[in-house]
Amino acid sequence: MKVDLSHYTAEHRRELEALFERDSWQQTVQSGLVETVREEKADPGSTIDYIETVVHQLLDINGGRARHLIAEGKREQADLLDELSRWPEEMGGKTPVLSYIGFNVTAECNFNPKCAYCNQPKVASLVGSDQWKAVIEEISESHPDGTYIYITGGEPLCLGEDIWGDDGIVRHAAERGIAVNVNTNASLLTPKVALRLIKAGLSKLHISLDSADPDTQNYLFGGKRFSSVLEGIYNVQLARDVTGVSYPVIHTNCVLTARNLAAFPELFAFILEKHKQTVDSEDPFYNDLFPHVIPVGGSNDGLRPAADDFKRFYEIIWPRVTAMWDNYQADQGVPKGKRGILFGYFSNPFLRVQHENGLDAYTMASEKGRYGELALARHCYVAPTQACFTPDGNQYRCGSHAIRRIHALGNIRERGIFENIRDGIAGLGRFPNPDDCYGCALATLYINQSVESQLLKKIESWQKGADG
Repeated sequence: MKVDLSHYTAEHRRELEALFERDSWQQTVQSGLVETVREEKADPGSTIDYIETVVHQLLDINGGRARHLIAEGKREQADLLDELSRWPEEMGGKTPVLSYIGFNVTAECNFNPKCAYCNQPKVASLVGSDQWKAVIEEISESHPDGTYIYITGGEPLCLGEDIWGDDGIVRHAAERGIAVNVNTNASLLTPKVALRLIKAGLSKLHISLDSADPDTQNYLFGGKRFSSVLEGIYNVQLARDVTGVSYPVIHTNCVLTARNLAAFPELFAFILEKHKQTVDSEDPFYNDLFPHVIPVGGSNDGLRPAADDFKRFYEIIWPRVTAMWDNYQADQGVPKGKRGILFGYFSNPFLRVQHENGLDAYTMASEKGRYGELALARHCYVAPTQACFTPDGNQYRCGSHAIRRIHALGNIRERGIFENIRDGIAGLGRFPNPDDCYGCALATLYINQSVESQLLKKIESWQKGADG
C-alpha cells in the first residue's frame, strides 16, 4: 500500500516514510484495518457557535422584557444588561442549548511520574462508559446537533475501546451529531488506535507539546517521552493520509512555563516543519499542529514565569512568532492582504481578551497564577450552556471549577445533566468573582466578553429605535 506524503516537507516526509515501513504499520495494513476504516468510518459531528448560542437564548428569554423597559424610558445600560443577561431558574420551561461539555473520564495516566505541570486532582473513577454515553444521549435528545465534547483525564486513551471502539464514547457521540475532541499525551496513539479514532469519527485531538528541545520537553513530561509523543502525532498524520480523511485535526497545547517560554519560536518553527504544507485557509489542516498557549496552572509556583518574563513573551517573543507565520505565508506566495493570523481562543492569552489596566497589570496577575481575574465580565453568561464533569460524576459549571473541585452542581450518577444545570442557575449571580474565577479558562473569558459586547450592542440598537 502506498501513501501520498507529498504535502509535507522533504525532511518530515522521510520521517513518515520510515515510520510507515515499521512492523507496527505494515502489520496493521496487512490486517485489513485500513480498508475497514474507509468503509465503516463515522462522520465527525458538527459544532455550533459558542457565542451565538448564548446570545440567542438570552434574547429569546429576556429580549421582550428589556425592550419593554426601554420603551418605558429606561436608559441605564448596566441595568438593562442585568435584565437581558438573567437566566431564569426554570428556563421559561425550555431546555438550555449546550455548546460545550467537558468529560474528565479518568484520573489515571500512563505517565508515571506525571508531567511536571499536571494539576489534575486524583479523583476516583466512578462513572463508566455506559453513564458517559447516557449523558450524550440526554444531550442529543434535547438538541441533536452542535454540542462539542472535550474528553480529557488523566490520560483518556488508558480506557482503550471505551474511548475509540465501535461501541465507545467517541463513536456514540459522532453518530448523534456531536463533535468530540480527545486531549491526550499521544503516547498511546499506535497505528491501530489512530485508525480506530478515525473510524469512530473523532473531530479533533489536543496533544501536549511544549518544546522542540527533547531535554526540556522530557523534563516537563516527567520522563524520556518526547520521541513516543512525536511518534503518536505522526501515526495520526499517516492514518489520515492512508484513509484519505480530513480528521481529526490536531492542536497542540503548549503549557507556558519558565523552562520553555524563551524557546517558543523554536517550537513554532518545529511545528511549521511538521505540519501539512498548505496556505489554503479552507484546508482543514491549515492550522494543523498549531499551538494553543496555556500559561502554567496556578498551583505550579516553581514553574511559573515571573512578570518580566511574561511581558517579554507578549512584547518580544510573540511578535517574532507572528512574523515567522507571516514570512512562511509570503514564501508560499500568499499576498499580504490574504495572509491569515495565528488562530483560536487560546493562541495568545493576553491578546484574545480585554484585561483591566493593560499588559503590566496582566503580567503581575500572571506571576501569581491569576490569569483570568482582570478579564472577568459583568456576568457569567455562558455557564448554563456548558457543563464539566470529574471522574466521580460530579458536575460543575466550568472547567476551572472542575479542576479546583469547587461549587459542584450535582452528580450525574444521581440525576440528569439538565436538572443539575437548572438547580445551579439560582447561584449563578455570584459569578464571576475573583476568588472563584481567577483561573477562568481563556475560551470562557472570550465567550463571556463577546456575549456582553453583543448584548450591549443590541441594547444600543433598541434605544436608538425607541428614540427614533
